[in-house]
Amino acid sequence: MVFIIEIDEKIKSLEECEKCKDVQIKKFTPLRDLIDFETLDGEYMRCECGKRPLDIVMSHILKIMIEEAIVPEKATLRRNSPVPLSGFYYSSLNPQFIGEKTLILLHPDFTADVASRLINEVPEVKCVLKGSPQNTVGQLDRNSQISHFEILEGDDTQINVMRTLLQEKVVLVKSQSRHHIEVAMTTEEKLLRLHNYLKNNDVKTGTAIDGMCGLGALGIYLLKYGFEKVMFNDINPEMIDALKNNLEINGISDGYEIYNGAFEDLEFGDVDLCVIDAFPGVDVEEIVKKAEKMAENVIVI
Repeated sequence: MVFIIEIDEKIKSLEECEKCKDVQIKKFTPLRDLIDFETLDGEYMRCECGKRPLDIVMSHILKIMIEEAIVPEKATLRRNSPVPLSGFYYSSLNPQFIGEKTLILLHPDFTADVASRLINEVPEVKCVLKGSPQNTVGQLDRNSQISHFEILEGDDTQINVMRTLLQEKVVLVKSQSRHHIEVAMTTEEKLLRLHNYLKNNDVKTGTAIDGMCGLGALGIYLLKYGFEKVMFNDINPEMIDALKNNLEINGISDGYEIYNGAFEDLEFGDVDLCVIDAFPGVDVEEIVKKAEKMAENVIVI
């Protein structure tokens, strides 16, 4: 209950105040042509509520990257900005005014010196990661090694809160350096697809397998939906640790089993539903065939 109160407070904190003044920076114009770098510091355009416009915060970040020569002198927000990941996502809400310690930044050319400046000079930055968003973080399949982004400085904890048609929220806590990039809105869409499948196919709410469970969103939803038992499985042991935490956060203490292995090695039979949520681009043809041998219903998310 305490955690839910904190979540509600975090959601409320995303709102801007009446005095927040928005500004739009031209995304394809060199930043040096738009803002005097001498004035662009941690207080530049800060509202009395403590928030700054997102474009200003990203401009401050890009200024440091220009000064540290990891992007060109004529860098623009559109072409040269790092990936900004929120430390707290609520559904599809994307705040345009942000407060202190709310951003996790990702860029392949970040260095320790740049990370230090970003953390110390840009109040909104909570963590700096080195890596490419095109790379898969985690473990792709049984033949892959576990991969991470490198934490250069800060705390990479991220909270995602999803609304559901059950009138309950699903809360996921993750480590952005270790876990696949997926924002709350994307996970929420998956929960909606799962809900519609269950309703439209009249699936018996007995036993289900969340075959590649990751942080546990789909399996947690199945339990909230009314399934008697859910078997969570993921090949990555780091995901299993995060899953256990998320089960507790969502108030789930029974009705589940946890397995840590390749889906291809699972041996279950006569289950009512198997949910497959593989990494983007993974060929799931053989996985689906295996799932169909175990479950009455199979859905690929």
